[in-house]
Amino acid sequence: MRRTAGLEQTIAERRFQLVYQPIVHLDTGKLLGVEALCRFEDGRKPERWFQDAERRGLAPDLDLAIVQTALGQMAALPAAGYLSLNVSPSTLVDPRLLDVLGAPAVPAERLVVEITEHARVDNYGLARRTLDALRRLGVRLAVDDAGAGYATFRHVLRLRPDIIKMDHSITQHINEDPARLALAAALVIFAGEIGAVLVAEGVETTSELTALHEAGVTRAQGFALGRPQSLPIVLADDPIDVDADGQVDHQPEPSSATPVLTYDGSVATAAHALLSPVGGIDLALELLRRKTVANGEDEYAALIGSAQRQVRLVGTTLQNMMRGVPPNLLVLD
Repeated sequence: MRRTAGLEQTIAERRFQLVYQPIVHLDTGKLLGVEALCRFEDGRKPERWFQDAERRGLAPDLDLAIVQTALGQMAALPAAGYLSLNVSPSTLVDPRLLDVLGAPAVPAERLVVEITEHARVDNYGLARRTLDALRRLGVRLAVDDAGAGYATFRHVLRLRPDIIKMDHSITQHINEDPARLALAAALVIFAGEIGAVLVAEGVETTSELTALHEAGVTRAQGFALGRPQSLPIVLADDPIDVDADGQVDHQPEPSSATPVLTYDGSVATAAHALLSPVGGIDLALELLRRKTVANGEDEYAALIGSAQRQVRLVGTTLQNMMRGVPPNLLVLD
């Protein structure tokens, strides 16, 4: 009973602190948004608190207390970008969530609801109806921990999120593991196929950032980009950028002017340069697919197969681009 009372008191008195971790675009270094993370006074891992709340039927109460606290702090957050709010599946189907996020003063278009895996989704029909209502307000959906287990891919397939967050277990040491690199590339393509974007979580080193860039990941968060911070949020003076050679660098923000490609052979040269990595990705995916099939993981095999189809389409398109360029402009290295 003592732990139940402690949890109820924590919720009622808001005895927790919020910190915010930046989510960064790797190509430009711009801040895309921040994720609100909760820290509790006793120092226990947040997961323990959320698991306790779920077991005791108090997860919606705890989540909503955190959401309301974060919304109350939005004025102190960077004006650009979104605020990502973690909620459990049980909170998603609680009617109070729609009431809170649909309040007149809430800038719903700047919010992302991030579904965690503290509990299973028991009623996807009800969850989708709630999400439809939130989307009409302008709220977007993210699925957390993709790649960590079966449940996240079930969330992706049934809820069709706007953002897929790749689990840190794939991100960590991705620069040393071709299988992780291939899976990240597959997730990028799969996300694009369903109209979502991929965010890599848990990036801790510049080598991991470089590998993510090679895999086509353009959005990430982690200690290499910014630690969770209490208010006020302090942004780096120079944004992090990954240059054309895949190396992480600090550079000033690029001009807002959009470069225009001229038909002078650079298109053909770029197409030629891309054919090799596309072929490498296709090979890595095929090896990964065979191993996945051998292990009986059919759901992952289907994901990889979808990525393979898209990679091969890209390869065919690149070849057609090269063929379509006039011979006098076809300059290949």
